[in-house]
Amino acid sequence: MQHQWLERLEQKHHQSLYALYSKEWWTQNRSYEDVINMLAHCDVIIACCDTQHRVLGFARVLTDYTFKALIFDVIIDETARGQGLGQEIISRIIRHPDLQKVQSFELYCPERLIPFYEKQGFVRGSSCLMFQQP
Repeated sequence: MQHQWLERLEQKHHQSLYALYSKEWWTQNRSYEDVINMLAHCDVIIACCDTQHRVLGFARVLTDYTFKALIFDVIIDETARGQGLGQEIISRIIRHPDLQKVQSFELYCPERLIPFYEKQGFVRGSSCLMFQQP
């Protein structure tokens, strides 16, 4: 299958990205408007699309371009899993020209995905996650 790698999504991709978000437990309650607003404010995105402009894989990065880059929302469509797209997305983020000075790439993931990220060179941190309740 032919894939197209993008660092910017156009309007023709928006509905497909939203459909991808609606299938995951941590993103399923996000509104279409909020997903589009989020796209406009990410520092880096990496997306993989098929020839029909359907988003098969996606991740976004928020960063200061020096010390930290936080990777969010690594999502692979269930029909495209097992093809190495997640690994390629992470690799493209780490190798991204704008992120070469970043000292620490960080992400959150469920326990079941720790082995996947360890294979990508990530290690468990020792920090405690803290959240502000709305």
